[in-house]
Amino acid sequence: MGMTIIEKIMARNSGLETVTPGQFVDAKVDRVIAHEEFYRIHTACEYNGLPGIPRIFDLDRFHVVMEHFQPAIDKVQATRGVKMRELAEHYQLRHFRDTLAGVLHRIVMEDYVVPGELALGSDSHSVAWGALNCAGSGMGEHELAFALTFGTLWFKVPETIKVVLEGEWHPAIAPKDVALWLAGKYTTAFALYQSIEFTGPAVARMSMEQRFQLSSHAVELGGKFGLFEYDDKTREFLSQRSILREQLDNARPVSADPDAHYTQVITINLDDLAPQVARPHTFQNVVPVDEVAGIRIDQALVGSCANGHIEDIEVVARILHGNKVHPKTRLFVQPSSWAVWREASRRGLFDTILDAGGQVISPGCHLCLGMQGRLADGEVCITATTRNHKGRMGSGEADIYLASPATVAHSALAGVIADPRTSTVPSKKVA
Repeated sequence: MGMTIIEKIMARNSGLETVTPGQFVDAKVDRVIAHEEFYRIHTACEYNGLPGIPRIFDLDRFHVVMEHFQPAIDKVQATRGVKMRELAEHYQLRHFRDTLAGVLHRIVMEDYVVPGELALGSDSHSVAWGALNCAGSGMGEHELAFALTFGTLWFKVPETIKVVLEGEWHPAIAPKDVALWLAGKYTTAFALYQSIEFTGPAVARMSMEQRFQLSSHAVELGGKFGLFEYDDKTREFLSQRSILREQLDNARPVSADPDAHYTQVITINLDDLAPQVARPHTFQNVVPVDEVAGIRIDQALVGSCANGHIEDIEVVARILHGNKVHPKTRLFVQPSSWAVWREASRRGLFDTILDAGGQVISPGCHLCLGMQGRLADGEVCITATTRNHKGRMGSGEADIYLASPATVAHSALAGVIADPRTSTVPSKKVA
């Protein structure tokens, strides 16, 4: 019997011909990427009687990005930044991204990970790297300390779920709607410690940025990995890389065998999919948008590793063009990286957003985490970010709804949750 993508990567990195789900393996780790949790990796070693990480297995395959705390918003964050810079010098890190940072996962896909790799990150959304055919997964500080020292880590080979997308993408539907629909129907635990492979004719038509959006949400579905196959779009995206281009020579793209076994096969026809909204306070509390349309909103957000990409910002600008944000609604847009920022600026998208009464802030995770744009008691926010649990964006008495950038932008204009299918505002078809 053939193997799935993750089974092939696990087998290759373990030096085995084949592996099967449930098997425990010691696998070679190709790359480790950390944000400010690198400080906790260091202190985890200290708490166990070591002076720090004994050694770093490969300084050209370890990257640290100042993400959540850049720019720092309080003394605690600023102090952590000082410690991070001291550690970067102590370990003589070659790839330390400080002031020109952004969202870790976007930067990793722009500059670091390679197709076919097994890469570990210090953040749960490291699954996003699967859009580039890289098996990315988030780990805790103790696991990362071991992986950084020895370049290996044990794994249980996960089962794989195949999600097949059929039908046509249209302006009111985004990959986020697919993720929300899956969570609403199967819960956020349906892929628990499993790998998800996204495939099908509609996947072949997805842009790389659409794939980033869907792979980012694999973890919200319980997934250990969220993977796409390598194709011409992957190759074109990687051809624009300007950092560590020589490492692309090590790319070993992986495809599933035709006779691979899947624990589930789920087919979604986009022609039948309505825009989805996750109600407070879980990712799986999902309904079609028309069931919540008309609910007043105070704030609308678009950003994060899932929705801070150039196409997301372009969708927002297209909908806002020639219109005004509702006077009782605040709209914030946050690009995921400075490369995205520059491209959005070059295209004039920020001017359109500002002219409509929206605000644009510097790249990072601040909106998604509630470090900026915090909510007061009783306020309501609709957001194209990643999570909506109680207190995520400030007050535990606020309500957070999750939706696609199109739904968020239309809602910002209306001042209430709005169905992008019935809005009179024109919206160009997404590739």
